Amino acid sequence: MENPYYQEDVVAYRSLSMIKDLEWRHLKTKCHSLRLNMACSRVWELLMLSNVGRFIWTIELLMIIHVILLLSIVKNVVLVSLLPYLVIMFFTPFIMLGSMQDNVGFLFNAVISWVMAFSLVLMDILSDLLGAVHHGSTYPIVPCYDHVVLVCVYMNLPIAFFKGYCVYILGLAVSLVYFGYVLTMQFLNDKVSAALLGSYAIYLFILNLIYSYFTLIREYDLRRAILSRYQLVYQSIVYQTVLKKENALLESILPRRMVRTLQEEICSRIEDQNQHITHHGSSTRKLFLEPYPEVSILVADMVNYTHLTTTLEAPQLVEILHDLFVNFDLAADRNRAMRIKFLGDAYNCVAGIPNYFPAHAACCVDQALDMIHITQDLSNRRDLAINLRIGVHSGEVLAGIIGHAKWQFDIWSKDVDITNRLETSGVPGMVHVSQRTLNMLDGHYVFIEGTQEAKNDVVLQEAGIRTYLVSSRIADPEEPGELDNEISNASINSCHLSHGGYYEEIQIKAQRQMMREVEHTALGSGFSECRRERFIEKRTFSEEHMFNARIYFILGVFRSWRREWDFHNLPDLMMKYTMLWVFFAGLAILGMNWIGTAKYLDLFVMLGVLLALFILCFLAGYKKLSLQRRQLTPMSQPSCFLSRWFLRISEHIEETLFVRVPVVVVVLLLLYVMSSLAVFSCDVAKLELEIIEAHLYNEMSYAECFSPWTVTYCVVIVLSLLFVIMGCPLIIKTMVGLLILGLHLGTVHFYYGFAFERSESTDLGLKADYAHTWYLVAFLIVLVIRERHINYLKKVAYFMRVCYEDTHTQTEHKLRSIKIIMANILPFHVAEVFRVRRPTDQLYSENFAKVAVMFASIENFSAGTAGLRILHEIICCFDDLLVSYQLRYKVEKIKVMGWTYMVACGLEADHYTDFSIDIPVPQPETESEVRRRSSVLTVHFGSTEDDEISGDTVSQPYAQVQDAAVLVMTEFALDLLRIMQDIRYNHVFSKYNSFFDGSLKIGISHGPVMAGVVGLSKPHYDIWGHTVNMASRMTSTGLPHNIQVTRHTAKVLRQFNIRCNYRGHTEVKGVGKVPTYLVELNKDMSFHDHDQLSMSMMSSKGMTIETVPLTFAPNYVASTSEDEFEEEAGEDLDEVEEEESSLLY
Repeated sequence: MENPYYQEDVVAYRSLSMIKDLEWRHLKTKCHSLRLNMACSRVWELLMLSNVGRFIWTIELLMIIHVILLLSIVKNVVLVSLLPYLVIMFFTPFIMLGSMQDNVGFLFNAVISWVMAFSLVLMDILSDLLGAVHHGSTYPIVPCYDHVVLVCVYMNLPIAFFKGYCVYILGLAVSLVYFGYVLTMQFLNDKVSAALLGSYAIYLFILNLIYSYFTLIREYDLRRAILSRYQLVYQSIVYQTVLKKENALLESILPRRMVRTLQEEICSRIEDQNQHITHHGSSTRKLFLEPYPEVSILVADMVNYTHLTTTLEAPQLVEILHDLFVNFDLAADRNRAMRIKFLGDAYNCVAGIPNYFPAHAACCVDQALDMIHITQDLSNRRDLAINLRIGVHSGEVLAGIIGHAKWQFDIWSKDVDITNRLETSGVPGMVHVSQRTLNMLDGHYVFIEGTQEAKNDVVLQEAGIRTYLVSSRIADPEEPGELDNEISNASINSCHLSHGGYYEEIQIKAQRQMMREVEHTALGSGFSECRRERFIEKRTFSEEHMFNARIYFILGVFRSWRREWDFHNLPDLMMKYTMLWVFFAGLAILGMNWIGTAKYLDLFVMLGVLLALFILCFLAGYKKLSLQRRQLTPMSQPSCFLSRWFLRISEHIEETLFVRVPVVVVVLLLLYVMSSLAVFSCDVAKLELEIIEAHLYNEMSYAECFSPWTVTYCVVIVLSLLFVIMGCPLIIKTMVGLLILGLHLGTVHFYYGFAFERSESTDLGLKADYAHTWYLVAFLIVLVIRERHINYLKKVAYFMRVCYEDTHTQTEHKLRSIKIIMANILPFHVAEVFRVRRPTDQLYSENFAKVAVMFASIENFSAGTAGLRILHEIICCFDDLLVSYQLRYKVEKIKVMGWTYMVACGLEADHYTDFSIDIPVPQPETESEVRRRSSVLTVHFGSTEDDEISGDTVSQPYAQVQDAAVLVMTEFALDLLRIMQDIRYNHVFSKYNSFFDGSLKIGISHGPVMAGVVGLSKPHYDIWGHTVNMASRMTSTGLPHNIQVTRHTAKVLRQFNIRCNYRGHTEVKGVGKVPTYLVELNKDMSFHDHDQLSMSMMSSKGMTIETVPLTFAPNYVASTSEDEFEEEAGEDLDEVEEEESSLLY
């Protein structure tokens, strides 16, 4: 199933640099596959509108400067020659205004583009023709704006933003008109020069080729920006989805008011872990508790549950519990009661949390009666003796979570203890309520006097509680109404973190949101902004304003120099293609000089420069060429040393700014050298003499050395490459352009001014050297304006990319917080199952053949606030210990029940990182810790095939590898005792008067269990079975500061060389008398060896635990039942005592 929280980063450098296809085609395919064609079309339209405005004021600026130049420099200017410029200035806004109207199609924009393009061509042609006709001079040969018109066709006019070849046709048509005009003027002037016409034809062709490549680069950049924006939108939706899921999950566990505090704690943990901060000491323990002064508490317990555990298979038992709890949860939802927890067969809920409402007592009693009816109905259907004993009491509670791992919402108070007493002293099938609860009812209930057992209960007597038994309702009370807005109605359905069902939904949302986001895309200021505002809904901020606030607008650089550096240091995947176009430009310059008057020596030098350009082009594209042969991976690098170096150079040209920029500067200067080589190699004195003679005889002999306009055209070709070099900072491109312009103008006005002054001019009366200057300056103005806008768009795309990465980081943090929450509710492997949506009432369960279960009960406690603070600190200490048991056999915390801590070992097979524990992995054990565990680590294992222990010989020194969970659990129990000893002897809680002498009773049993999640809401992982019941009874009947185990658990521990002393037969509710054992401990709180001599004698027959990987492979089919073990425990008591005397003494 595809993960909706992950979206392939198709615009990343590593993704694009390893494809065989052309990058812009690949991005086009991606846009089509993600159904982003409409968004692309809309971006093209908005960019067209933005460029229309920019085109208008660019043309206006050029025309104004041109007119001012003519009026200030030309003497006796012919005013009629200025008329075309004034007409263009006046009509350009009106012509282009048509493309800014609503619902304008391609045909209309194409017509406008053709009209505007040929209006500029006619302006350029007629301005000189009108002057020549009016003045009676020779016809002008050199156009003034041919290069500018071609730039406008490919970069500014609306036709450039539509698919197809229309823009190329228009560019070709404009070029043909200009070429025809030059040919016609030469013919009319009787000065036809094949060399000049050939050079001009190559010039127009290479300009079309370069500007055509610019359209490909623009498509590549825009599609990459669109895909990046789409990923930003996609991740934003994922972020919101994760937030909703997290809130729904938390609200299914905690009241909504506690959710925010818990979220802050989770984020704080993540931040501390990222910063490698580890908290130590109790000062950092946060206790999440809230007081609720007026609630009603319900405690229900299944009658005869222990008998059911011995008569029913675990799957049948869990199925019954699940059926009951699902219906209990549905009833709780109807009765405005919040289920707090279930403890095996017990079910606790509260009415009045999170918000108080007057009818909480009636709702709680109604819930109790509904639960009795549900249980009786199930009992009749399944023909089982199932019933409930329920106690209900009204009072105050403290509600919250205890510990910092495996959270579970719980309640504590003296009133909770009273409710427990009401339950234990109640009658099956009736609701045992207190006087206070009865007084809060509405009189519609049938009740009788309470039980005699309740009257004799010491706790109830001390509290002055009088009790009653409610059997039924007389009439249904008024419906409590709708649920309070703050009560979470999130079911288990909202807790399941499904991937499968959300992918299409998120993708559709992202596509719709993308269309809205496109309208807010920052494209630079333009006349289209006022038009866009009508379609853009009001927002608290504008994306363009947000971006502009982070840059120096005039300079076009980020305010953060670090971000500016990161932007310029981005790889340029188009560099290899740009180098190819640089080579084409070099070929064009060589061709223009070849058919001209260049010397053979100059041509050989140009060929050498061209060869250098070809080598650079080959190196830049070597990686792409290698990809055509085979896929490059770190494991499949070329075997040839030279090929690896070529590949590395190619990658550096693409990736490294300090390599890419020098390459750009060098190739541009080399091309400029090629352009001006004919000028520099020309004899100045001889050239001046030839020019004088040519003017005397009205000839063009100066063309034999070089053609001035051919040189200028070559310089324009070099400057045109700045349009398509994207991987170089704008400031460097501007400086290189100014350098080339300055060098050429120095040549025009100083070094070879005599030649350029006597060349053709673009305007009547304008000196030729000024015509050359304006021809280049006008082009550079257009270049700078255009490049500044391109730089703006690229930085907007980069800025949004940074936003995407920030959002992606936030999403990852939220996903991690979800994992932390899930791991604090369910084990990791179970949480993975719950990430796939399942029916809300479906039972999730699994069977395990050998699991060690431990209950640790804290004695001598107080349920007050101070006592809960102590409980929290102790449980946190216990939770801290869990990190030491993440290896080999993992100790899994199940739950905390009041002051009882429950864990299990052997519930899962794979080791994993437990997100519920934010403590670093423990360091290797110290020497003292090694000595403390030495009695265990030297235990030997026998064959795992011999699984029987003959007779009652419990001193058998061979241990089964599958029983290692019992060893690990006993070690964990010993560590708990050490913690309690440290707390007791160090007087850690001496400041709390309510805690004097805390002690710990621990019970352990092992065997088959069934684990799973039952109920409809508040998912909680629990375990059931006779093993769990026996572990609980070992705790309740145990002794303080001791570990009590069952007979078969003692056998396993003895096999691990741990002495277990026989205590006697202990009465276990529902089972009868069973033999129990106490793990013997030394004074230094370490295990007492069972039979060291026997272990030493058998050391050669087994393997140490250190050489055997203790990888637990749970058997999901319980092959050995608890009853088989207990059969051995039914032997005569005298025989057992005699055996124990011989073994232990």
